[in-house]
Amino acid sequence: MQQLIDQNEGFSFHWRCKEIGLFQLCFADDLLLFCKADVASVRIFRHGLDEFAKLSGLHANPEKSQLILSRSAQPMREHLLAALQFQEGHLPLRYLGLPLLASRLSISDCQPLLLKIDSRIKGWDSIQLSFAGRLQLIKSVLMSLNVYWAMAFILPKGIIRAVEKRMRHFLWKGNSAVGYPKVAWSAVCRPMEEGGLGIRDILALNKALMSRHLWKVIQRNQSSIWVQWITHTHLRHKTVWTVDVKGGSWGGNGELFSIWHDPWHSLGTLIRRFPSGPSRTNIPIAAKLSTVIVDGDWSWPPITDLECIEILHLLPTIHSGSDSILWRGGEFTTTVAYGIFRTPGPMVGWYPLLSGPCKIPRFSFVLWLAILGKLSTMDKPWLSHLGGVCVLCGREVETHDHLFLSVQILSEVYPRLEGGNSFLLAEPCMGRGYYMGFDEMEGQTHCSGGLQSIIISYFIIFGGNVTKEFFSTLSARAPLLLQLR
Repeated sequence: MQQLIDQNEGFSFHWRCKEIGLFQLCFADDLLLFCKADVASVRIFRHGLDEFAKLSGLHANPEKSQLILSRSAQPMREHLLAALQFQEGHLPLRYLGLPLLASRLSISDCQPLLLKIDSRIKGWDSIQLSFAGRLQLIKSVLMSLNVYWAMAFILPKGIIRAVEKRMRHFLWKGNSAVGYPKVAWSAVCRPMEEGGLGIRDILALNKALMSRHLWKVIQRNQSSIWVQWITHTHLRHKTVWTVDVKGGSWGGNGELFSIWHDPWHSLGTLIRRFPSGPSRTNIPIAAKLSTVIVDGDWSWPPITDLECIEILHLLPTIHSGSDSILWRGGEFTTTVAYGIFRTPGPMVGWYPLLSGPCKIPRFSFVLWLAILGKLSTMDKPWLSHLGGVCVLCGREVETHDHLFLSVQILSEVYPRLEGGNSFLLAEPCMGRGYYMGFDEMEGQTHCSGGLQSIIISYFIIFGGNVTKEFFSTLSARAPLLLQLR
């Protein structure tokens, strides 16, 4: 195809692809061809496809191949279709599960994403899942569907809200209409070190993934066809530094970067720091860094202006090689960018109790709710009709502190529970009451490992002293939690 285009002067490039000579994009067995909407160019494409078929035996499928025309090419529609012998197609098209668009992504274009999420959630109807199980599915399945789209598009905020709504509903209610969000979604999306569940904030993640593309443009990575196209078609002689960025330093020979517009200096973009700098220093505003570099060293003209002379005092060391942008602090990664775009919260000291190889996820989730005071204890207004009295002692109001820190509960009620009995802890789990069971083992009364982990962990976090007597009463099934004390 390239030889035919080079040999035939009648071929005309698409007006947005002419500067870089782009006429095709290929992935696996899919091929996209671009040209100006004229019969001569389309016939060259047709001839190239026929020649390829003769040599390889592989023919373009006319039923799956389409010709997409712009509005200005509609008067030539019949001639172009006859020359290429393909059916007419229209944007948007779906390719690799994503829409191909000629305009900004809209909410209606993202409906396939929402439908796919709904389909996955619907497929889990027959599975009885705990909170921890649903959390894992959100992280591993639903977030991966969202990330696939977020890597390619700036998602509309309406779609981000719709995706978060589905995730939030699935986490707290599953596939039923029973339940309510116990913790704000913004808190759920914090890292575990900050008291959250580690679900990533979709808006911040989308910005971080988009910044990867911007970083490639900033670095002027000429090995990327997309970067070449953006540079020649949209940036032209402009610079991306018209927007604020965080981090970055410069190294190279100065042939690509502007003195005034690129942030090569420790002072940042010089034209912002010194708006009248070009006239005060007699250095043209369009000058490149290479004009002040001779034999690998700085060679600035004399600067007498008292304000602009600061430029000479803070010059960086020149590195050999071609120009490049370096991320300050190391290599640019999506994780680093995500940390910039999200709003950080305070660190919590109890997060090691929730994660680790010896922690049972469903117990850790309930412990997380207990630490935040979000268990469905009877002091909650919507449970006031149950009387509010603790079902264990029968006297005090049932609160988190009463259940886990009350001296009466810890010293009297738990040790006296007989084997085989079960008591409701007032925390719904999978549509049933969350029970703590006790049984007789070697003459001692033992509570279930999950409840014991919650009780001991809660007791440790809020300042209780776990004695040997207390620990032996509840049985030694959580030694790692005691070691954290």
